[in-house]
Amino acid sequence: MRNIYFLSILNAGKGNNMWYTFPFTLYKYFTYYYNASNGKGHGVHSPFVFSFITQVLNNSNVTQTAGTTNKFRALVNFIVQFYKPVSVVEMEADKLKEAHAMKEIQGLDTVGLFYLKRHKNQNNLLVYFQALLQKVNAHSMLIFEGIHASSQSEKDWNFMKNNTQVRLSIDLFRVGILFFREEQLEKENFIIRF
Repeated sequence: MRNIYFLSILNAGKGNNMWYTFPFTLYKYFTYYYNASNGKGHGVHSPFVFSFITQVLNNSNVTQTAGTTNKFRALVNFIVQFYKPVSVVEMEADKLKEAHAMKEIQGLDTVGLFYLKRHKNQNNLLVYFQALLQKVNAHSMLIFEGIHASSQSEKDWNFMKNNTQVRLSIDLFRVGILFFREEQLEKENFIIRF
């Protein structure tokens, strides 16, 4: 009973579409960290995910670059180098750029890698996702920042990762990655320490 009251104080006054307070975000991070798989790949039975962890997440280029720039920016840069997607679209969507973002998505033939960073207006995240679904193929990757920034962003993340076209999701707490690999026979969702 005491824990429930404590958590409601940490997140006092926050509606579904409001960002979590710092103490509540810290609580969410500790929950993520406790539940996440080892960041070295131990116990991961998917060969693709094991390779992703050992060759991408734990690559020395990512960790060295992360010292001089944003850790997730370095990760996205290395994913692009490693997988060599046919197209790369990076967006920082806000209310002023939403129409431009939708035009850019609709103008794509196919999505290689799509990275939505610092998404401020959570109302349209699923609109972007639905538009992107029309452009994905077996090699597409969608990367979204802020998947645990609010209760609405967590609901959106759960909706996206449970979509039937998504075959694999990787939750790195600050960033979520969706894969559409046709060779992935069973849908898998991973939470990995990074």
